[in-house]
Amino acid sequence: MADVVVELVAGEPVRVVRTTFSVLTFDAEGRLDPEAFERQQFALAQSVVAPVCAASADESGQPVVDASARFIAQGGQWVPSLALARAIDEAALGQRRYVRL
Repeated sequence: MADVVVELVAGEPVRVVRTTFSVLTFDAEGRLDPEAFERQQFALAQSVVAPVCAASADESGQPVVDASARFIAQGGQWVPSLALARAIDEAALGQRRYVRL
């Protein structure tokens, strides 16, 4: 999934403000698994906040950071090729034709 935030001026798209890419999980019947998406989004938010929170330390005093949220969040993200990212931006700005489903 690509989420694209577009700035509009007088109802016309002028620039892409932000783009995020997520992986959607489907069950055996082909239905979207909203719980998996929610877990990934929560983990993404948690991984952003985690560095602000104090890490614990092990017996030697070395910091220990729980990175499990980061790994869950990474499972829900993808990075498109430059060509695909450009095509998505162009479609969002009305500069490229695309098939609507």
